[in-house]
Amino acid sequence: MLEMTTGQKIPQMSGTIGEIQQGIQQIQMAQVQIIQHQQSLDQRLSNLENNATQQFTNLSQEVRSIKSVRLTHDRERKQIDYNLQQADEPNKY
Repeated sequence: MLEMTTGQKIPQMSGTIGEIQQGIQQIQMAQVQIIQHQQSLDQRLSNLENNATQQFTNLSQEVRSIKSVRLTHDRERKQIDYNLQQADEPNKY
């Protein structure tokens, strides 16, 4: 299973006790690397979730701060007026 996960060839467990211990140590080191990578991915995912939540909160507050929106369409012009109370002239886009 470790070979499938890491792509590394695991030596056969035959031979002297020293060789077997060396093989076990290689497996343990590979497991530590897998755990470290998993922790790094978890941290990055957590950061992404926090950023997305903050951006959504900011957008939500921005939308709530808009007092009114009026969409108009004429043959000659198209415009969007927003925050009509705060501006003498509507914003044109």
